[in-house]
Amino acid sequence: MAIKFEDSFHTGFFAPLRFEADIHDCEVEGRVPLDLDGSFYRTCIDRRYPQRLPHDIPYNADGAVDLFRFRNGHVDFRTRYVRTPRYVAERAARRALFGVYRNAYTNDPSVAGVSMNTGNTTPVVHAGKLYCLKESSPPMLVDPHSLKTLGEYNFDGRLEAQTFTAHPKIDPASGEMIGFSYEARGDLTDDVAVHFFDAAGRLTRQVWLKAPLVSMMHDFAITQQHVILPTTAMVTSLERLKQGLNHWAYDRTVPAWVGILPRDGAARDIRWFKGPPDRAMLIHVTNARTEGNKVILDAPVARGNFNPQFPNLDGSAFDDEARRNTIRRWTFDLSKPGDDAWQEEILFPDIKPTSFTRIDDRYHTQPFRYSYSLLAEHGELPNTWYRLDHELQRVERFHGGDSRGLLEPQFVPRRKDAAEGEGYLIGVANDYSQMKSELVIADAAQLAAGPIARVKLPFRLHMQVHGCWVSSQELPFNFDSDPDAV
Repeated sequence: MAIKFEDSFHTGFFAPLRFEADIHDCEVEGRVPLDLDGSFYRTCIDRRYPQRLPHDIPYNADGAVDLFRFRNGHVDFRTRYVRTPRYVAERAARRALFGVYRNAYTNDPSVAGVSMNTGNTTPVVHAGKLYCLKESSPPMLVDPHSLKTLGEYNFDGRLEAQTFTAHPKIDPASGEMIGFSYEARGDLTDDVAVHFFDAAGRLTRQVWLKAPLVSMMHDFAITQQHVILPTTAMVTSLERLKQGLNHWAYDRTVPAWVGILPRDGAARDIRWFKGPPDRAMLIHVTNARTEGNKVILDAPVARGNFNPQFPNLDGSAFDDEARRNTIRRWTFDLSKPGDDAWQEEILFPDIKPTSFTRIDDRYHTQPFRYSYSLLAEHGELPNTWYRLDHELQRVERFHGGDSRGLLEPQFVPRRKDAAEGEGYLIGVANDYSQMKSELVIADAAQLAAGPIARVKLPFRLHMQVHGCWVSSQELPFNFDSDPDAV
């Protein structure tokens, strides 16, 4: 049967690309700063074949990884699909074999037991390895230069969990990485495992826990002393899966739970705090720190269902206003045994960002001044980056333009020892009027001045989920002699 994409999402700018490309020396408008020296990775969603079932969602698309490599004022580009076991099986069959989002009951019988990994959510570089992550599966290991897929990776057999977070955290002081798994023993299980990796990437310790409920746990946070594990009100059930529905639905009655585990602790040391349902939709975290007996977490939080692709469990209509985040500071007082509440403060009450929030990665686990958010102004598609000054309560904006949509920003310091906020915001802008994409570079301290440079591509890009930056000091690359150079 001939391939044809007929659903409403896969049209126009959002139609699948279904190609891979290399560009040596991208066209640049403006001048790329010479101190931008490294690699910017993006993980993206892009279907290779029309979806198997009409009620599937975009998050279940195949994963692709993009690479922008910066050196001496030049930028090269490469994009490849992540060749997951799912990708390989469907390519051989020349059709979609996997059903709706995270529901094995809806797959073609021919792929029973085949990994449903898409590798489409977050790229992370640690100890010289590039991981393309999807929280329902083990990491996909990808060569950071050629973007060749090396396969699913279980950390040399040490990863016991069936899943792994899309958002591991790297301690900038020690170089250690911490990750976690939910539904860690398989779908519908309340098992959570917290994983500790040394600076060389070796999985050294795992702590297994029980969560208060089975829910989506998309992100988490670390401090120098603690691991912070928020649940959400996105829930699932066996009945739901057997009905052929996607994995998650929003339950407005579910309370917010936040587990706090000492980094050197055992399962018995975790403490679960409980909050009202209107705190139960924390999707991404900004940063966290420990100050004495207090653990402080900053994050955008919605008071209701954050995404219409996941229905309300009670069948009610989607509440667009309830999806909008406010930036909140949660303070947990560990000196009060038996008290499972926490204090909440609304930061920047007039700002309602998306959940895509970033900081200078060198300040993870530490007090920080600046965060960077993606917002929608004058429409539903995000087209503005915000720099939020948490010290002076000031906001500076970078507006992408009326015909452009911006994606998650990435902060890049000018130098390893640069002051906080001294550097660049980089990220992709989609020009819907021209059906093309470009990488935008702005001075993070002068966003209102507009772009320093635009790295222009002759086509539109895959739809990004998350990105990451790694400097050439951390990930060396020889442009002159490496056969995999773009």
